[in-house]
Amino acid sequence: MSEKVSVKVNRKLRQLLGRLRYGRRAAGKNEKYTLSVVVIVKNEGAYLREWLLYHKLAGVSHIYLYDNGSTDDSAAIAKSFAAEGFVTYTFMPGRCRQMPSYNDALKRFGNESRYMAFIDADEFLFSPGNEEPLAATVDLLFKKYPKASGLAVNWAMFGSSGFEKKPESGGVLANFIYRAEIGKPGTDCIKTIVKPETVVSYDHPHYPVYMLGACSVDESGKKVAGWSNPGIEPLKLRVNHYFTKSREEWTLRRSAGMADKEDPNVRRTIEEFVRHDNNDIFDDSMRRYSERIGQVMRRDKER
Repeated sequence: MSEKVSVKVNRKLRQLLGRLRYGRRAAGKNEKYTLSVVVIVKNEGAYLREWLLYHKLAGVSHIYLYDNGSTDDSAAIAKSFAAEGFVTYTFMPGRCRQMPSYNDALKRFGNESRYMAFIDADEFLFSPGNEEPLAATVDLLFKKYPKASGLAVNWAMFGSSGFEKKPESGGVLANFIYRAEIGKPGTDCIKTIVKPETVVSYDHPHYPVYMLGACSVDESGKKVAGWSNPGIEPLKLRVNHYFTKSREEWTLRRSAGMADKEDPNVRRTIEEFVRHDNNDIFDDSMRRYSERIGQVMRRDKER
């Protein structure tokens, strides 16, 4: 049997086993949260507080945060939110720990959430032009497409906004306010929000292996398989991806390696920065959140 055929057979078996697990998970559902987010971080302290505050203000119910051996203040920041009950903190050191973290979250916490989103710390789940809590927006979309097991949510790719160096003040949302037009690199990529009881496992950062017959749809109801959904202008739900930030920050990021790669020598290149540094559209739609976050952070400093 060829390797390709073997992978396909194994995938089918896992999907069939997933059907059995789906029944058990549904029967044992102990729902605490409407919408939770699973994230793995490493040395994200510069912006992690902003990321957590944003998702709390925007209406995410809970965060499952996996710390991939941070040596900065990421753990302290995460634990301060854990003390409030908004974060469940798990230490997950080692190479290539993104998929193990996702699968651990599904196994340990999948029965606690109606929906789980799997995104990165440079990605902000956002509903354009909608002030409803994110949990309510996601719930409405799933109710609109009741047969869907997941929502495929496209990236909105934000560039450097002309910053060569890390901005001296303000956070990601206030400073990086130019994004790529649809069709530019990255805008076809999706991340997925799932009904966790329908997922067998995560083998890829962008989409899960579902039980047999389950699938993702985009906000228009179109089925999406895999990581790509080209030509979509998200109107109801998107992932704002601050992939490049400033050139200086990109250069620092290159030294960190990649969370889903076993080989520590696999790194981002400056050519990737150039390819993705597209600043075609002015977009400050996150201003209402950046201003509130700034107020909270200033108030905390004064204490």
